[in-house]
Amino acid sequence: MRAMTKQQLAESAGVTTKTLMSWCEPFLKELETMGMQPHMKVLPPHIVRFITEKFCIDVGE
Repeated sequence: MRAMTKQQLAESAGVTTKTLMSWCEPFLKELETMGMQPHMKVLPPHIVRFITEKFCIDVGE
């Protein structure tokens, strides 16, 4: 897994960035403990993995 922007991740899911972040709201505490901050544009690989596994997003890797 590689680092990705929120925009790239949202495009892989076929939604807008706003929708992707809405999906993540129930998991915000967990994401914050993993190091995600509200205004991050580039997400580190471990957070990308978490989001892709939770929402079954295929990023081609």
